Parts: sequence; structure tokens; C-alpha cells
Amino acid sequence: MRDKLQKIGLVLGSAFLTLAFIEFLLAIPVYYFVKGNGNTFYSRPHLHWLFEEDPVLGFKAAPNLKKKNPPPPGLPNAPRRKMWFDLETDNNGFRYNDDLYGRKPPDEIRIFSLGGSTTFGAESPNKMTYPQQLEDLIHDPKIRVINAGVGGYRSIHLLKYYQKVIRNFEPDIITIYSGWNDFEDFIASYWEPKNPHGHALKSQFELAKIPFGNFSLVWGAGKLYYSFKGYNRTVSVGVDVDLQQKYLRKARSQVWQNEHRDNIQELISVAKADGVIPVLIIFPSPQFENASSEVKSYADQDINMAGNWDAFAIALRHIRSNLRVLAEENGIPLIDVNNSFEKLNNDYKAKFNLFVDRQHLTPKGNTVIAETMLDPIRNIIKKRKLEILNRSQVSR
Repeated sequence: MRDKLQKIGLVLGSAFLTLAFIEFLLAIPVYYFVKGNGNTFYSRPHLHWLFEEDPVLGFKAAPNLKKKNPPPPGLPNAPRRKMWFDLETDNNGFRYNDDLYGRKPPDEIRIFSLGGSTTFGAESPNKMTYPQQLEDLIHDPKIRVINAGVGGYRSIHLLKYYQKVIRNFEPDIITIYSGWNDFEDFIASYWEPKNPHGHALKSQFELAKIPFGNFSLVWGAGKLYYSFKGYNRTVSVGVDVDLQQKYLRKARSQVWQNEHRDNIQELISVAKADGVIPVLIIFPSPQFENASSEVKSYADQDINMAGNWDAFAIALRHIRSNLRVLAEENGIPLIDVNNSFEKLNNDYKAKFNLFVDRQHLTPKGNTVIAETMLDPIRNIIKKRKLEILNRSQVSR
């Protein structure tokens, strides 16, 4: 009996040591060298630490974040892509350095910048995101530009975020920077029409709930499972021909285009009904029409386009066309930020240097956005002040 127990103990002990050794290999040397971002499995940034699940919104940015670390290495095909290393959020989850409260002073103008990860600006410190740079350029203590961007938000999230959260802070103006995630989420299997709970972080939240998910073996198995389900919207390195064709097919689909247009229209209508001025942003991107094969090849190496240049050029054409139509039909301001970037198309390497990858911007890129928005926003602020003055005179 004792010999039998000793054998069982030996087998179990050997199995435990083998699993521990495999765990060590996967979590530290393998993860470190495969990812190439300077982290081990245990030191990696967890996106579910940076966001919170929400029953209405699907998810939202976590409040009171304070992250300040050295910049990590970039990706092999996107050397400037360094994210999530220097950021703060306030008590509401806004990427804003002052806490904001619902009741605003009567002489204060509040501009909320709505958008996804490019507005949130995880590649830049707080002071270098385009909303904060815009506030600094306006240089008026009574005018606040609040960064309400949330990485991964598409148009359905912006609509619900405004309805549930933003309107409670008495906004005067909202800027709407939207469209990219509506297209790219549509490619993944988690996408469902009008459903904010099918989103780019879905697999991250699910992985966080797996028992023993803090071990790389368990986490890796879960990651593989969600990869087979098509839940992972990851940054691929290199060209995948099958995925390239899928992107091209999806870019032409009316399904995501119609949903984006309908959600933005509803957001415009709700904001206007609240007496808020909605402003549409034609957002910048490194892609442009009629690019040469040389440009596309360099983009694969420098901003990790992964062979999808043409698909994004098609999708962006539809997004920008829809935004122009919406602005005209609703009689609201539209700021074409992309025009400032298009001027660099003939010097594409200089243009790419304003981006860290195929969509996100460097701090300098954010500066170009803020500088382009400055004069139009000043004019919209004047209009808003005049509206407030007229209302006050009528109420007397």
C-alpha cells in the first residue's frame, strides 16, 4: 500500500513539476521573446484592468487610473506603436486631469470629445492627446475640452454613452470622431447589430473570468478557444491573404455602413434635442486613394497595414461620405481634419510618421488634429455663447 501511494505521489509530483516548468517557459521566456514588447506574461498590461464591464454600455474606461511606465518597444512592423504606458483618468473615467462634476458653473463651456481609442490616445500622455491639446490652444479657463474617448467604442457605444453618461455633465458641444471601429468590429464574429456587448474587448473580459486564468497555460487555452470563435480582434503582423480578402468584402458591405449612419443620426438628434451642438469630425488616416505599390509595401513595414490598405481606403471613403451627408442633412458643423493630413500624401513617409500604426496617432499627429480643429471650434464656441446669451435674455 505504501509503495502504491509513493508511486502515486511520485507521478503527481512529477506532473506538478512538469506543469510548473511549462508554465515558467510559456510565461517568461516564450512570452517575452514572442511578444517582443518587453513584458512577461505576468507583467503584461491587462486591458480588463483599464476598462470595466457595464450592463448598458458593454464596457467603459476605468476611473482613477494612474499609469506611468517607460515606453515599451514597438511592434516589428509598427516601430512607433507604444501604448498604455502613460495615462490617467479622472473619477468619471474621462481622460482628463481635473475631476468633473455634473453641475457646471453658469459661465463655463463644456466640449466633450467622443470617440474610440484614437480619441482616448493611449499612445500619448494625457497632455498630448488631441482634446487636451485643443483645450490648451483655446487657452480659456472657462472652456473645458474633456476627453471622453474610450478605446474600442463604435457608434452604438457613443450613442449609449451620451445617453447614459455625457448628458449628465451638461455638455454644450460634443465632437464625434467615429467610424473606424464600426468597420473593423464588423469583421469579427462577436459583432451583432445594435449590440454594445459584442465588442473588441469581449474575449479579454471573458478570459479574465476563467478560473485560474492568471496562469499562462489556462489563459493560453482560453485565448486559443476565443481565437477559433473569431472573437480576437488583434493586430496581425504580416500579410494574411485570406484575411485580406475578407477585409475587402466587408469594406463594401452596406450592413455596417447603415448601422454607423443610423447610430450617428440618432446621436445627433438626441444631442440637438438636449440643446447641445454636435460636431462631426472627418478623422485622419494614413491611407489614401490611388496609392502606389511602393506606398502600400512601406505601409506594411511601417504602420502594420498587413496588406489591408485597399480595404481601409474603401471603408474610409464610405465613412467620410456618410458623415458629410449627415452634417448637411442636419445642418450641423463638420470639421475635415483629414484634409490637413492629405496634404502630405506625396511625402507619405512624413505622413506615416504622424501615426503609430494604421489608425492611431503619435503626439505630433494629435497636435495636427488639435491645430486643425482650433479655428472651427472657436467659431462654434462663439455660436454657443450667443445661444446662451439669447436664452438668458428671453428668460428675463
